[in-house]
Amino acid sequence: MIAIIGLGTFGGVKMDETYPNQYRVFTLIGSLGSIAIALYVVIRRVTNFSKKQNSSDE
Repeated sequence: MIAIIGLGTFGGVKMDETYPNQYRVFTLIGSLGSIAIALYVVIRRVTNFSKKQNSSDE
């Protein structure tokens, strides 16, 4: 999760350095987008783990 967020934020910072703007839009988009992706990955892993646990209990 930390790696995904770190890479997204780093990419946003680099984009802002390449294409400067007043509000650092790329950093915001990169960081918020990577947080959403990281949460999706975690929720999917927990769901899959839960399904495996339920099927092994039967």
